[in-house]
Amino acid sequence: MKNVSRRGFIVAMSRSLLIAGLLPLQGGSRALAKEKKPSGIGLALGSGGASGLAHIVVLEALEELGLRPACIAGSSVGALIGGFIAAGHDSRSLRELVDEMVPADLGSWLGAVFKKDRVRLLDLFKLDIDAGGLIDQDAFRGFLEDRLKRERFEDLDIPLAVTATDFWERERVVFDSGPVIPPIMASTALPGIFPPVEYQGRLLVDGGILNPVPYDLVMDRAALTIAVDVTGTRKRLEDGKPGYIDLVFNTFDIMQSNMIESMRKKRDADIYLKPPLTGVRVLDFHRAQAIYEQAEPIKDELKRKIEALSLMSGD
Repeated sequence: MKNVSRRGFIVAMSRSLLIAGLLPLQGGSRALAKEKKPSGIGLALGSGGASGLAHIVVLEALEELGLRPACIAGSSVGALIGGFIAAGHDSRSLRELVDEMVPADLGSWLGAVFKKDRVRLLDLFKLDIDAGGLIDQDAFRGFLEDRLKRERFEDLDIPLAVTATDFWERERVVFDSGPVIPPIMASTALPGIFPPVEYQGRLLVDGGILNPVPYDLVMDRAALTIAVDVTGTRKRLEDGKPGYIDLVFNTFDIMQSNMIESMRKKRDADIYLKPPLTGVRVLDFHRAQAIYEQAEPIKDELKRKIEALSLMSGD
């Protein structure tokens, strides 16, 4: 890349992408879905528990380039963060939301669920083991209603699609219209942590089980597809013996990684990103700052890949 100023790079890149049809005009995001020829950026945010906080870093990179997704698809934590982005939240407000919800001095997120002195977490995460998970559905629903402030997919600023898994039928379910909060709750219903969600005659669990990075949902709706895989990698323990939580959820990660590899062989996204996350456990939300720092290199990678595509467009 030529040695240009940061502002000059962003202006030049934005102009190039606008010419290429990858940058939507202001206020035109929802209209993109109705055009015969897809344009704009389709952003797919994958599942991965606390690693999903890296999605916020990817959003920061797009903001630095002056870009905004034309449509979004998400699974699990990607559905949650994608929902907030679609509702108008930027990267700064998302970081503030995470800081408010999960204090950095938590120590152990799961352990804190059992401590009565962690009032903020207990207000949101109440034990509900009998229902099939640790997290109380009503508390989570209340949090979404209070912070999302949108009732239906049609009320969102950016078109959104989220995936869930039908527990009994063993099939993927996609939601992109009607009430938005139940589908997000269903998509994030990680077995053992969140209880299954009963909705529209189905028993629904985590969307990442069958579609970890749902870029297939935006490929035909956008000119450029960006897929963000936050499964990361795991550190080998000194004694080589994982505990119960690590054993269960690392096995889940192995399954997802294989599904993503299979998806990419069939049809890959235009830009596939995998932030260099190592040793982030599924409930490590208290390590938000460390996760942001690990994911930071993905910014330059995304900018290089977008620049390469813009140069290929002939501008």
